[in-house]
Amino acid sequence: MSPVLLLALLGVTFPLPGVQALLCQFGTSHDVWNVSQLPLHWTPKEISCDSGLGCQDTMVLIESGSQVSMVLSKGCTEAKDQEPRVTEHRMGPGLSVLSYTYVCRHKDFCNNLVTTAPLWTPQTPAGACGRVRRGRGCQ
Repeated sequence: MSPVLLLALLGVTFPLPGVQALLCQFGTSHDVWNVSQLPLHWTPKEISCDSGLGCQDTMVLIESGSQVSMVLSKGCTEAKDQEPRVTEHRMGPGLSVLSYTYVCRHKDFCNNLVTTAPLWTPQTPAGACGRVRRGRGCQ
């Protein structure tokens, strides 16, 4: 029996030529902070994704009064590529939900979100625009 066939029967797999595993940032987080603590920053781990998978960043911020809850997920995904997208879901006075999604395959560690800054800007002086980054200036 050939050595390659024997290894295949034992469950050893060989990567296909030209198909390389993508390296992605990896991590999850969920917690509640005071608004004054934002923007947040973190240091992700890294993961090697299975062939064909992409890298993803997903973050949700929920602002309620002086507190913000963040849910973060980074890693491998089967989802198709998606440009960075920020969506604001306004729920009513004193409550705001913002989400960020990004899926990529163009290079290793392309899911490089390491801060809440794409969704959050420091509080502005009284009478000016609010904290939430809307991407279209003040509203």
